[in-house]
Amino acid sequence: MGIGARNSVMLAAAVLGLMATDGTHPAAQERSSVRGRVSIGIPVTARRPTSAYSRNVPTVALAPESELRHVVVYVKDAPRTAAPAMHAEIRQRNENFVPRVVAVTVGSTVDFPNDDPIYHNVFSLSRTKTFDLGRFPKGKSRGQLFDKPGIVKVFCQIHSHMSATVMVFEHPWFTVPDEGGTFELSNVPIGTHEITAWHERLGDTTMQLRVEPGRTETVDFVLPVPAQP
Repeated sequence: MGIGARNSVMLAAAVLGLMATDGTHPAAQERSSVRGRVSIGIPVTARRPTSAYSRNVPTVALAPESELRHVVVYVKDAPRTAAPAMHAEIRQRNENFVPRVVAVTVGSTVDFPNDDPIYHNVFSLSRTKTFDLGRFPKGKSRGQLFDKPGIVKVFCQIHSHMSATVMVFEHPWFTVPDEGGTFELSNVPIGTHEITAWHERLGDTTMQLRVEPGRTETVDFVLPVPAQP
């Protein structure tokens, strides 16, 4: 084999090597998006007639859209992946934590400004993160670093009805739906995954979804509310 032929073979091998490592290899490193909508179903006592059967069947209503802001959608079986730290905020307003649910990455800080003309206290006894920021008045703010993944329940020692949740992830594939319940998870790794919609009081609902290279997959959730006796 001549020098020119050998050089051509070596160049071709180098190009193939680069394609395998820099993401240009067809579909090898492609990622996809997962979109969908979350609804919260509330069983009601009203019944409606049906033409198919002589008996009545219960109807189902949907929860107010504001409750959808207390949902977190995430890839349950996502691999541990480094993600940038975030800076979030939960305000103390009208004796409530606003918002009541935030989702952040490991290493993120959450600030707790006090907007009320009274003292508040922010603390947690959660296994993921135990802390006590003490009492502080209107106009003051104190922050907390969250350095481990998990669920952190937050309370106020002064006002027992106040509560919030901080969900801490060790990957970037999570989101809070908008007011209409729609959500999107970007750059999800290809493969079969468990996608979970979690609500602060209703727990979680998990669905399995196959994510194909370069495609946008769709999954919708209706979170069930237990019927009242």
